[in-house]
Amino acid sequence: MRAAAHPPPLPGTPSIDGSYRALVASLPGRLQATARVLPWRLGLTAREDGGWDEFVALHPNRELPVYAAEAPAGEGGLRLDPDGLGRFVSAHHAGGFAWLLRDRLADGQVTADEELLELVRRYGAHWRAALTGATGDGPLVDELSEDAIVRWRCATALERRAWAPGELTPEAWATGVRDKLAWIGVPARALLISGSDGEAEARSRERAFRCAHDLFLLALQAIDDVIDRDEDRRLRGTDGPTSLGCSPGALLRVAPKLAGLGAAVADAAGFSWFGSWLGTFTHAIRCWRLEGDAVEDELGAIGIAGQIEEVVLDGGGPMVQAAARATAPPPA
Repeated sequence: MRAAAHPPPLPGTPSIDGSYRALVASLPGRLQATARVLPWRLGLTAREDGGWDEFVALHPNRELPVYAAEAPAGEGGLRLDPDGLGRFVSAHHAGGFAWLLRDRLADGQVTADEELLELVRRYGAHWRAALTGATGDGPLVDELSEDAIVRWRCATALERRAWAPGELTPEAWATGVRDKLAWIGVPARALLISGSDGEAEARSRERAFRCAHDLFLLALQAIDDVIDRDEDRRLRGTDGPTSLGCSPGALLRVAPKLAGLGAAVADAAGFSWFGSWLGTFTHAIRCWRLEGDAVEDELGAIGIAGQIEEVVLDGGGPMVQAAARATAPPPA
């Protein structure tokens, strides 16, 4: 039987815009004007005074650590107190500010200047400090953050490659998306691992949560790659469906298959709140269709989703091996 379908009310949890106001207030005065309009500068909002909450709409994207904080089956409730959870949520927000800025600069969607580059450095340091404050475990923060940094670098290099039509395999696409977005899950992963007496069990739950979350992110990326076809062709000369050798309709149908599997993985691991949310999301997008050959699109989607699922469920080990962590370079 499914446990509670939603997280309990958490009135003290910081909002994403509240976290950003606190970050801006901590900056030197010369950077605050640029920082206040950063969502607009990055093209995330239509107005200069637009906030992060206008861009980050889905609840797991806003507060993913809340879903990771669900106690194991049979215990019920949260596995840490609201104040402790709030620190992980703040770290999650800090990662969004740092990495969305870094991504937009790397993708050439925003022109770099001295102030933005300084914000990259400051926001990256703030992310690590917030993670350390939440976990109290510097070595764990180094392990997870450096792994995300190396994955991002590898995925960004892969993304810049000029793919001929049909040359990009679903496995390579999934690996690139998963690794470029690995930073999103770092605070939730840290929450699941830190302070655990049974490390093997904690790592097992962390892996299951990461698989469910990766499937969710890949579902979102499949939708984005369909929606952003024109912009991707303008920026990179090709688009996702063309590189994968499939129709936009087929790639769109991949999304509910991945999200539905994510719901099943989350439920099986005892993350009922995340499983319930993903199940609702799957139901909402399952009926989305584009014009075209419905049978061909569905068959193509089944094949693509199957290859992607193998990549995600295989998990993949750490990119940064233990011996190299001490010398891993900081984010550029």
